[in-house]
Amino acid sequence: MKIEQHPVHAISWVDLAARDFEAQVDFYTDMMGWSTFMAPGTGYTMFLVGDKPVAGIVPIRAESGAMPSVWSTYVNVDDADATCARAKEIGGSVFQGPFEIPNGRIAVIGDPASAAICVFEGGGGQGFKLYDEPGAPCWFEVMSHDAKASIAFYEALFGWRSEPMPGPIDYTILNLGDTPVGGCMQIGDPMPADIPSHWQVSFSIDGEISDFMAKASDKGATVMMGPMETDYGHGAVLMDPAGASFVAFDRSKGTM
Repeated sequence: MKIEQHPVHAISWVDLAARDFEAQVDFYTDMMGWSTFMAPGTGYTMFLVGDKPVAGIVPIRAESGAMPSVWSTYVNVDDADATCARAKEIGGSVFQGPFEIPNGRIAVIGDPASAAICVFEGGGGQGFKLYDEPGAPCWFEVMSHDAKASIAFYEALFGWRSEPMPGPIDYTILNLGDTPVGGCMQIGDPMPADIPSHWQVSFSIDGEISDFMAKASDKGATVMMGPMETDYGHGAVLMDPAGASFVAFDRSKGTM
């Protein structure tokens, strides 16, 4: 679907901190069919589907040391300072306080399980312009070592409403009003126990997940899990050639 405006407390953007910028641009443009556009005067590169921005990528700076390559998720907020203050009041932390970027301000907060999520103050007209279409984000979820605490945190911070998902998997849907915005799952089998709590982004792909996995492997990615047949579609968890994890879904196979 096309997105013109992101409500306050909706997830509105994702971007990749790139350890190997050129290789990762090559990987995602080939795998996802994205083109790139560098915002003038910013040094920030956006991935596009057609003329619609769907994600961003930025090189990891030398002063960031051994920071791993990682996808980040952003929530649209009215006031980044107030959001950071509230996050600390309810058991979270502030990994990076609000700072200016072109057209807005961002900050990085941590939930009680130390999963990092970014907040963006700058208006709902900015962000990804496609959702749940091939090449666009289609889901967001926090994988937590303390799912109960993470859920309570996001309910209090963003007003999200939690709803257990029916079925055999212990999974919680997070809703903004009546609209699902993401999910939460306790880290455990079959996930490695030593992975940190984290937010991860799923992208919709055009084609069979088995073909996507094979091509990604040929391009230096690692398949961490999959293929998985779910009501949401056929998916896989992958790690790109520089170590950033993401999820790919063939949504045409889904019933939801």
